[in-house]
Amino acid sequence: MAKGISISLAAKCQLLFGLAVLVIIAGALAVPWQRMEQLAGQQNVKAARMLADSTFRQVHVNAPPGPARALPETAGPTTAPNSATRPGNADLIARWRDSALVDTIDYPPPRIITLSALQDTLPNEDEVIRHAVELFRDHPLDTQYGRVITVGREKSRVYRFAAAIRLDHSCLPCHEPWTSWVRAVPAAGPASSSSPTASGVPASWPLVGVVQVDLPWQIDDSQLLLNRIVIAVAGMLGGTLAIVVFYLITSRLILQPVRVLKNTAEKVSRGDLNIRSAISTGDEFQQLSETFNRMLATLSASQTQLEATNRSLDTRVGELAQSNVDLYEANRLKSEFLTNVSHELRTPLNAIIGFTDLLAENPATKQDAKLARYVENIKIPAKQLLDLINDLLDLAKIEAGKLVLRPEKVNVTDVCEALTNFMRPLAQKKNIDLSFSLSETLPLITTDPGRFQQILYNFLSNAIKFTPNDGQVRLAAKSEDLPSGPGVRVSVTDTGPGIAPEHQQEIFEKFRQLDGSVTRQHSGSGLGLAISRDLAEMLGARIELISALGKGATFALILPIEMSPREVDIHNNNAAPTLPGPNGAPPVIW
Repeated sequence: MAKGISISLAAKCQLLFGLAVLVIIAGALAVPWQRMEQLAGQQNVKAARMLADSTFRQVHVNAPPGPARALPETAGPTTAPNSATRPGNADLIARWRDSALVDTIDYPPPRIITLSALQDTLPNEDEVIRHAVELFRDHPLDTQYGRVITVGREKSRVYRFAAAIRLDHSCLPCHEPWTSWVRAVPAAGPASSSSPTASGVPASWPLVGVVQVDLPWQIDDSQLLLNRIVIAVAGMLGGTLAIVVFYLITSRLILQPVRVLKNTAEKVSRGDLNIRSAISTGDEFQQLSETFNRMLATLSASQTQLEATNRSLDTRVGELAQSNVDLYEANRLKSEFLTNVSHELRTPLNAIIGFTDLLAENPATKQDAKLARYVENIKIPAKQLLDLINDLLDLAKIEAGKLVLRPEKVNVTDVCEALTNFMRPLAQKKNIDLSFSLSETLPLITTDPGRFQQILYNFLSNAIKFTPNDGQVRLAAKSEDLPSGPGVRVSVTDTGPGIAPEHQQEIFEKFRQLDGSVTRQHSGSGLGLAISRDLAEMLGARIELISALGKGATFALILPIEMSPREVDIHNNNAAPTLPGPNGAPPVIW
């Protein structure tokens, strides 16, 4: 994308204001320019009007009393009673021109042109007079018309003026031949070449003549051009002064504070937070500068505080890193200690259990009930201690990442039946009904059979342990579709006391039991479910818990047909693993 043209604020202000000044001055000078042109032309119009009116009045003043003779019916100019205005008299015209005052402009004498009632055109007159007659006839309210023309070989400019003479009621006593022209005779004053009265001229008063006046065009073109040049120069001078004044004002009062703020902002952007803006204009720019300085002070203080916090955090991070190293080393030593101690304890325990089995099978022991009871008391704690050691070994291997999985094809039905038969004697001691429900279409799965049996053994062992006498424990297995493909669900359901929702995560924590008091009814280390959870994740499976107080509990192992081993994060396995229900809903409580 093309980058736009960059124009500074100063250039924009000066350019736009310059254009605005030119437009304003041009508009302001256009009015006097036009008015000057109008006044120059009105000078000739007023002079010609006054001369036409004077000629018309002089004719009536010098006329003898009594009725005038009849005017001829032919078209064309006729003489008025004043001989000085009689056209065609060359001697009179010469005397007219010779009688002028000193240093006056020569111009022809005015003349009165009378018209016939039936006359439509004036072929002997020029275009100005013909156009004036047509205008006066078509527009009775118009009384004058003029135009600048060129005459003679010298192409002199002459202003030819024509004033209308209309018949009036007072004209009839002296001009009886005009009586036939009148169709309506309202009361009025004498005929005049001046403008009509306020009441207007009726359309019935016909046009009887025009007064023609020729005056030299009294407007000097050079003077008019000079006036135009003066106006243009005055406009340019005013525009230049306005632009200069605006440039000084904007540079000193507007653009200079803006440049100071810009330079300060550029230094701040380069990391200099100690810079301050120094503007003392006493207006909004100074307020903006003070606000900018306060912002810089706050930013500088925040940066100082942040640097101190970062240094403190760096120290803390170093301490935490060292603590993590120490904890890792301590955990490693703990795992090694547990492994070594467990191995050292398993050998004598296996010997103790072995000798107790031999003593239990000895006929002398069988005959002595007290001795048999002593042997049984030795055997049961020894097995419990061995189970605890085995759990500790498994936990140490998992945490050390040394637990090796050996996947192979496993028949789920065979495993479930074998575990049920193995746990049945333990269930019979509490008169618990132990049963299993297996689907006929269970597929073979690929997993570690030992770890698979270990998880189910923990489920069954806990179910039998926490189910009261005469209760029920049911082992079920069926196929299930997983998001990753086909799988198998193996669940253990009991009729025990159940687990409250707020405690369902706690039972999967290491060394954690719901009844942690010394008087608890059920023994155990609290490692079975924690190890089962870690083993399930290593097998690519998940554990689901559905339980409520007073409604028993169901522990389900959901695993795919093909094992996909995963690494176990032993530091983030405190929450109970669950498999969401359909569409992400939580597991349904049975």
